[in-house]
Amino acid sequence: NFVEEPVPSEAGGAMAPPNLVPPNMPASMEELMAVFNGQNAYTTGFWEDVQAFSAAIDWKNERWLWALGAYEALIWLIVIKNRRRWERVSFVFFLNCFVLYFAERLNSLGAQHWKAFSTQDYFDPQGAFVGVVLGIPLLFCQLLIVFFLLREAAVMVVKVKRLELRTNFAKNKKEEKKEK
Repeated sequence: NFVEEPVPSEAGGAMAPPNLVPPNMPASMEELMAVFNGQNAYTTGFWEDVQAFSAAIDWKNERWLWALGAYEALIWLIVIKNRRRWERVSFVFFLNCFVLYFAERLNSLGAQHWKAFSTQDYFDPQGAFVGVVLGIPLLFCQLLIVFFLLREAAVMVVKVKRLELRTNFAKNKKEEKKEK
C-alpha cells in the first residue's frame, strides 16, 4: 500500500533510493492538523465525534456491552484494590496483555457472529469499535498497573537501602566496640 517516490540526490544527477510514502499521507501541516482535530466529512471536532459514537450505540439493548463494561470495571477495581500486591497486579497485567493480544481475533469473531448477541454489527474490519470499547480502557489500566509496579519497586529499593544502611551502621558500631 505504499507508493515509491524517487528522491533526487543532493550529490548530483543520480536518484537516491525511493522513500516509501503511504498514498493517503497528508500533504501539508494543515491537512495533518485537520486529521488530529477530528475534522472530517461528518463531524467537526473531538467532542462531536464522541457524541456521534455514543449515539450510534444501542445502550439499552446491548447487554454484552454492559457485561464488557462490568468486566473492565472489575479489572480496574481488582487493580486498585490490590495495588500493593505486585503478584496479583502482575497477573492482571498479563491477563490484560492476553486479552489485548487477541482483540483482533475477538473483533473478527464478533464480525462473524454478531447476530447471536447483538442488535447491530459494531465490528468493522479496522477494529475501531473494539479498540475503543475494549482496547482503550484496558490500555489505560495497563498504564495504571505500570505506575503501581514502578511505585512498588521504588518502595522496595528504599526498604533494601534502609536495611543495608542499618546493617552497615550496626556492623561499624560492633567494630568500634571491639577496638575499645
